[in-house]
Amino acid sequence: MVEIRKANVGDAAAIQKIVNGFADRGEMLHRSLSELYENIRDYFVADKDGEVIGCCALHVSWEDLAEVKSLAVVEDYQGEGLGRKLVERCLEEA
Repeated sequence: MVEIRKANVGDAAAIQKIVNGFADRGEMLHRSLSELYENIRDYFVADKDGEVIGCCALHVSWEDLAEVKSLAVVEDYQGEGLGRKLVERCLEEA
């Protein structure tokens, strides 16, 4: 079973590995580990049995303006609706 939850500092390296894997292929922006630690409270993760298999962040920029960023799901788990669920959690928080 996959749980969508708020990320914690222990998830930062796993988030970076997922995001930068896609970034290496030119599909999204790279994220440094320091940037992830600074913004970890913006992130939600998809957690399957203690393994982070997806992530998405909601970054608030202004009173009524926020950005969804760094949406990524490990390829083996794509097509299961996890990306949608991650975005929905961000929208709920927004």
